[in-house]
Amino acid sequence: MLEYDPFVTSGTDLYSLYDRLRDEAPVYWAEETGAFVLSRYDDVSAALADTDGFSSDAMRGVLMGAPTGTGEERLPRSDAIGMLVAVDPPAHSELRRIVSRGFTPRQMAGWHDHIDETVRMLLDAAPTDEPFDVIAGLSARLPVRVIAALVGADPDHEDRFRMWADAATSVMSGSARLTGIKQEEAMAMMAMAADLGERIDARTEAPRDDLLSAIVKAQGEDVLSREEAVGFAALLLFAGTETTTNLIGNAVAALLAHPDELERVQKDPGRINSVMEETLRWDSPVQYVFRRTTRPMDRHGVTMPVDSNVTLLLGAANRDPRRWGDDADRFDPDRDASGHVAFGFGPHFCLGAALARAETASALEHLLPRLRGEATSGDVDWVDSMQFRGRHSLLVELAPLHTGA
Repeated sequence: MLEYDPFVTSGTDLYSLYDRLRDEAPVYWAEETGAFVLSRYDDVSAALADTDGFSSDAMRGVLMGAPTGTGEERLPRSDAIGMLVAVDPPAHSELRRIVSRGFTPRQMAGWHDHIDETVRMLLDAAPTDEPFDVIAGLSARLPVRVIAALVGADPDHEDRFRMWADAATSVMSGSARLTGIKQEEAMAMMAMAADLGERIDARTEAPRDDLLSAIVKAQGEDVLSREEAVGFAALLLFAGTETTTNLIGNAVAALLAHPDELERVQKDPGRINSVMEETLRWDSPVQYVFRRTTRPMDRHGVTMPVDSNVTLLLGAANRDPRRWGDDADRFDPDRDASGHVAFGFGPHFCLGAALARAETASALEHLLPRLRGEATSGDVDWVDSMQFRGRHSLLVELAPLHTGA
């Protein structure tokens, strides 16, 4: 019997399950979560692009239990509290125009040296006489330190920022949804909001050359409220760290599982971008997003009533043979992976995609020449989330530093 639910966090073989969903039930009803599930590439990409028929306010409704609009009616921008992923055009367009000030090509180019310096610093500290944990030592630390710098915080406070991001993951898409929010998780999220709020107040009074200053600076009527600025910064910390951490870990794990591809990219670093894009398709760091139908929708002989919650399975769409061919389940960096939906599609294409790609490319560029193989094998300890796909640890053997190997 086919059974799937977005919030079952057991060690499920997701991709075999996705095969069955696409073939047997392309519109599947997940009783426990109360959501329809779309798994084919054409259906997922079309829904992502259709902001008129599929509202993003379900991201708050399902993940946070917050109110949503009804039918064609959308919640006002103020109710989104800066969460770009949960607001529809035209309010989404207004918010994105403001926060995009912090992600211009010029500003992104200025961060490349900082990213490279951070990667080198983390890898210089890696042990060579014992296994190195790619997750704990690199991929979990890099995006936190970068985002801490983006918001003007001390990167050495990374443990605190990581704790806040982990708490948000558990509360929104992990086991805390079933067990209830623990006191330490609630305290962590309140501390995060308080810290970011204080930083935003300081930038309003005395702007700096950082992301927070860019998004709180008024330009005509384009300005974020304090609540919107805090909400956006919290979203950046939560989603930005998890996505990059998992992308780096999944890319390294894919290469370790395919030694021929590891050897090829070690000999030709120009293949790093291809490896990264194929990883995004083959083992997407974000597995799904939610939408709400603003009117009845018919798909594959099934009617989804108005105000239905809909799960769009990005991970399943990215392995759909109807889009990628009969070898869709094969990790193949030679494949043209353009068109994958790992970062979304349409108006809600991930604002931080360029940052995630820059961090991942730098991490792989410096790590792969020293990578000798996996230190341990066995069951994967997945992160406590079905929305995010990544590992808690990945132990590898590294060559000594500065050997020229």
